[in-house]
Amino acid sequence: MPLPKVAAGVTVLFAPFYADDGLTTACAAVLSDAEQQRSERLATPEVRRSFLQRRAFRRYAASLVTGCGDLATLDFAVHAKGRPWLPATPAVSWSVSSCRSGMLVAWSEVFEIGVDVEDRARQADCMALAQRYFASEETQLVATATEATRMTAFLRLWCLKEAVLKGIGEGIAFGLDRFVFTLDPEVQLVAAPADWGGPEAYHACELSGSSLADAAATAAVVVRCRPPAASLQSHSAGP
Repeated sequence: MPLPKVAAGVTVLFAPFYADDGLTTACAAVLSDAEQQRSERLATPEVRRSFLQRRAFRRYAASLVTGCGDLATLDFAVHAKGRPWLPATPAVSWSVSSCRSGMLVAWSEVFEIGVDVEDRARQADCMALAQRYFASEETQLVATATEATRMTAFLRLWCLKEAVLKGIGEGIAFGLDRFVFTLDPEVQLVAAPADWGGPEAYHACELSGSSLADAAATAAVVVRCRPPAASLQSHSAGP
């Protein structure tokens, strides 16, 4: 299901996971032998079902971009740090994310893009995680939230920070605290490493829509203006 428009040149799709054996079998049929073999090694039927549906959904998104109806031929590759890319569309930036209830796929030919989705029912010590991973001002935002809204504030920040790291092809080890967000009166990136363009190079948006609401999920997308070719090459994770 398409989500409300984030920016011109950006598309984000969300789909819930379904406990449907027929659908899962159909999803498996369009995957590669390697993907099907990988699914067989997964621990539980639920995890296997989610993996198969997630990989098929990614191929469906690729078919929308390429116009190719043969999903089995639309095989993604990954950069060294896990960022997906589609050899058939080398100029397109892709990002994927999933949680227990559903999955996001996003792409853009204009921006570098990152997305993240998290279950609102997630149980975690949000203050301990904020103190470990967030910048001090973000930790303060979580600490000063009411008990009823503290996890919501934490998840909103976590999604934004995961999304921005995915958008530059990095993981948590890069440092979640190197990108600093505010939530009120609106979501805004207020600090970012200068060698990654600074905060002015980014646009952050929290995702909404009935499908996300039904799935009880929190999600965000962050896009970055593409840097000059020389800068992009120096930061590339490589195929």
